[in-house]
Amino acid sequence: MQVLKEEVRQRIIKSARREFKKCGFEKASMRSIASNANMTVGNLYRYYKNKEDLYGAIIGSLFDEIKNLKANLPEKAEERLSYLLENFKELQKDHRSEWLTLFGGSTGTKYQKVADDIHNVLRNALKDVLELNGRRPEIAVPVASAIIYGLNTILRSEKGKSADLADDFLNYMMVDIANRVA
Repeated sequence: MQVLKEEVRQRIIKSARREFKKCGFEKASMRSIASNANMTVGNLYRYYKNKEDLYGAIIGSLFDEIKNLKANLPEKAEERLSYLLENFKELQKDHRSEWLTLFGGSTGTKYQKVADDIHNVLRNALKDVLELNGRRPEIAVPVASAIIYGLNTILRSEKGKSADLADDFLNYMMVDIANRVA
């Protein structure tokens, strides 16, 4: 039995991150991932049993953080919005690459529902705050979409400055919305 090497595993992960971000899960190629990791496809399959297993190795820590975020949502609507704001800031700082991989193309994986779940959690928090303040709750859907899309746009385009810009954007979108509806 040959021992799997951590250095090889890291090359695979690095190659797979690029491939999944560029192509999404469905169009990503194990052959391309193997080639960019300087190995054969057969050797790649010794490390990861299939493409979804490899995808999970990349976004697994983000997936766990999102499950934790959802499990610990505060009861009060106003608290939920600030809780989501702080957690979104941390998620994009700690898991920028994984966030982009998840939101950029998880269709066809067991993780595809996670992006929708995050949108729904945000939408529901916004909706509840709007309703509490006598505002139109229907606006929560496009606002939640704008927040997710805007954050993803910033993370894709502002490589070195994305953390500060993402924080400013999240503050503007979430704190200012909460202040405007109050």
